[in-house]
Amino acid sequence: MRHFFVVTLLLISTTSFGQKIQWIPFNWVGDSISGKYFDKLAITIPVTLDNIPNKMNMQFDLGAIETMIYGNSIKYYLTKYSELNNKIDTTLKFRVQSQTNYKFKGVDLKLGNVSFGSRNIGHFKNFGDDIPNDSINTLTEKSIGTIGPDLFENKILIIDYPNKRLAVTMDLPKQFSKVNFRQFEVKDGRIKIPITMNEKDENVMFDTGSSLFALITTAEKANQISTKPITDSLKISSWGEYYMVYGQSIKSKIQYGKKQLNKAIVYFDNRKDNETFYKNEDIWGITGNAYFLNNIVIIDYKNKRFGVK
Repeated sequence: MRHFFVVTLLLISTTSFGQKIQWIPFNWVGDSISGKYFDKLAITIPVTLDNIPNKMNMQFDLGAIETMIYGNSIKYYLTKYSELNNKIDTTLKFRVQSQTNYKFKGVDLKLGNVSFGSRNIGHFKNFGDDIPNDSINTLTEKSIGTIGPDLFENKILIIDYPNKRLAVTMDLPKQFSKVNFRQFEVKDGRIKIPITMNEKDENVMFDTGSSLFALITTAEKANQISTKPITDSLKISSWGEYYMVYGQSIKSKIQYGKKQLNKAIVYFDNRKDNETFYKNEDIWGITGNAYFLNNIVIIDYKNKRFGVK
């Protein structure tokens, strides 16, 4: 679920209530899974690294921990742009999928036309789709990595799903001052928001890299809020691993604060490692973009609160 390609949009800036918001465009990527087409499978954002002119994008994935560039996808760019290659610093390390990798040091990063300054960005060696050398200069955007929550630490992230754009601010814009917020927990940058199921609050991880699923959890927990018969099954991939998930219609009322969420399907799988992950993170499961496609979501990392407009 975490490798995709798309076309770019232009940055739009809007002034509202006297406050200027620099909007960053994003794109939905569609693809077929198990013979079914999904038009909102993932979100990608156009990016620029060190003013390299080639068109690139990265997947927007708040379920990841680090922003990272995929080694397989970037290798021919590193041959062409030696200055970027020389920024790989073996003293800077991070771990992903139980592997230790190095980082690029001091890369100038832009999302859309908005600068995020000079940053250290992970280099996930031997991962990602190969981009042929003869195609890196073509006009289509090439997907080269993942944008994680580390870019938004101590800031406010606004995701405007209907208008396919996001923004990062230091203070809450006035037009969102009356949004109802609830506090969230955070660990390694990943946030856990309270969703009410069967009149009880349960913490779920909010993961923009999990676009397919309103909710995904274990079979036992899925049965607590759903009708028993399985209504859907899909073979999905996560970080290059493929496995089956199964869906059941939700029968319980699901709410975020006072907002009742739309009817949906809850999915589960039979992987012990995922069950262990939920236990270790002390979460009921994971929610993705699916519940909020008609809304604006505000993630206030500064004050640890999550709002839906």
